[in-house]
Amino acid sequence: MNPIESHKWEKRVLIFSASSPTNVGYKRQEQMLSKGKKGMKERDLIIYKLYDEHWLGPKNKLILKAEADAIRKAYDIPEGTFTVTLIGKDGTIKLQKDDIVSPREIFGLIDSMPMRKKEINSNRSTDKKGEL
Repeated sequence: MNPIESHKWEKRVLIFSASSPTNVGYKRQEQMLSKGKKGMKERDLIIYKLYDEHWLGPKNKLILKAEADAIRKAYDIPEGTFTVTLIGKDGTIKLQKDDIVSPREIFGLIDSMPMRKKEINSNRSTDKKGEL
């Protein structure tokens, strides 16, 4: 029932948990990330937003309460608190904080991962082949 499992090996997932979309920490986090959309796309990063009363998946599509509960349980994300959780393509927690995380920190962490390094190298070799 955990929808994040369907993204395993294909997407990295950022999970934001807050009491509501008006939570001050969440609003600041969202403003910071809005400047990093290109970087998010390059890193295959999608977002889930878990509020106390409603829950959103990628592209702000509503998800079921049972799905949100499964996500919270799988990644130990308490309800009613501001939390940022990064899930790697392997399905494991790479970062979990109850504070705002800059795009630079998120992207730096992702870029240091072995799988991401392979992606970067693969993209470079593809670009070089296109130049021939």
